[in-house]
Formats: sequence, structure tokens, C-alpha cells
Amino acid sequence: MKMKNILFLLLAAFALISCETVWDEPFSTSAELPDSEGYYQTTAGDFILKYKVIENNMLACRLSGNGTGWIAVGFDPSAQMRDANFIIGYVAGIYGVIRDDFGTSSTSHNADTSLGGTNDVLLISNSETAGRTMLEFELPLDSGDAKDKPLSVGNTYNVIFAAGSEDDVDSMHNRIASGSILIR
Repeated sequence: MKMKNILFLLLAAFALISCETVWDEPFSTSAELPDSEGYYQTTAGDFILKYKVIENNMLACRLSGNGTGWIAVGFDPSAQMRDANFIIGYVAGIYGVIRDDFGTSSTSHNADTSLGGTNDVLLISNSETAGRTMLEFELPLDSGDAKDKPLSVGNTYNVIFAAGSEDDVDSMHNRIASGSILIR
């Protein structure tokens, strides 16, 4: 009986050793694979950004975060907030408000339209449910606006997130987070 157990253990050890290369290979995570609607996802803090490239070289996004004030995502900042293409918005009753901003310094941003640029974001839907805000929007991968950073398929970009407690995109944030996305 003991010999049978030893033989079994040796065979099991051999099976594990022979499969060693499987353990060395990276495993896919849910963030690396699209969901059933084709969205990829990145999560940072309580923020979730779902995104996918759609027709006409547009990036479809679903941004959500805890709270009932404004939420924002900034694409490709050079230093903190500087040079980021910010999409910032909130839900007021049943109406959504969204704005295309540009990071003018490490600690501030302004509406593209106030800087000579254009508002290149389209709000698709919005909601506040169970203390969580969601904005669904589309923006061009390359709007041609000097106040928007072009995004290219195949590249990875840093993203920053922020949220404020008020329905006022010019009010101060009370939460921030950061992450990255790979445009596919």
C-alpha cells in the first residue's frame, strides 16, 4: 500500500514538473479580454472605464464612479493633469452634462472651447443609480483639435480619474485614481 502511494506521488510530481511551462505563461485577466459587448475595462479605485473602438474611428466609453457629483477621465496626461484630454460630467435629475476639457497645468484644466478648441465629446446616456454615477460617451480617436490628444489603436495610454461631490465641473475633486488603457 505504501509503495502504491509513493508511486502515485512520484507520478503526480512528474506531471506537475512536465507542465511547468504552463505555469510560467501569463494568464489573461478579464481586463485583457472584451466583455460580451466588446468593451475592454480598466479599474482604478472605485472608477471603472469601459471602452472600445467603434466605426468612424470613435472611442465609445462608459465611465462610472461612486458618488452623485461629477466624474472625469483624463487621457494621456504628460505630468499629473497637464496636457490630458479630460472628459468630465455629471447627472442632474434625468439630464446629463458633459464637457471636453484640456489639462492646462499639472493642477488645472479648462473647457476646450474656452481655450480656442472644440467640444468633441458626445454624451450617449447617463445615470445615477445606488449612489453611483455613469456617463456613456463617444469621442474621436483623433479630432484634429489641438486641445485633444490623438489616440491610436495598438498604443497604451495613461488615464487619470477624478470625482467631485457636486454637480459642478469647476468644483474641486475629492477622489483621484490612475490607470492605463490599451486601445484595441
